Amino acid sequence: MVDNCYDKSYRLLSTQDFSYLRRGSKRFKNKWLMAYYRPSRLSATSDHSRIGFSITKKVGKAVLRNRYKRIMRDMFRQSPLKEKTYDILVIVSPYLTKKIDSPLEQELLLKKSFAQLLTSI
Repeated sequence: MVDNCYDKSYRLLSTQDFSYLRRGSKRFKNKWLMAYYRPSRLSATSDHSRIGFSITKKVGKAVLRNRYKRIMRDMFRQSPLKEKTYDILVIVSPYLTKKIDSPLEQELLLKKSFAQLLTSI
């Protein structure tokens, strides 16, 4: 059974963590998301994955950006990927809100893309 906690140890917090992932990492990319991932630097002391989100202001106002982060955090929390030892940086494309007008359709596409990311790693 998957544990549903999401404390600070599951998050990428520092600038060094984000920089570490942008250089020399594997990449997942589709139309709406891009993700960098690699084995965790803390794998000796950590037994779970860490995830960070980068959502530019071009995506929308803070309410929308925070909603997208909440959706992806919840999906990550329930996934078996949480138990592996990866560092993951997810970047949401601004085209998600520019090309699709309906908020419900945007959320559906985000969920499908993020689910695809979770299964491909």
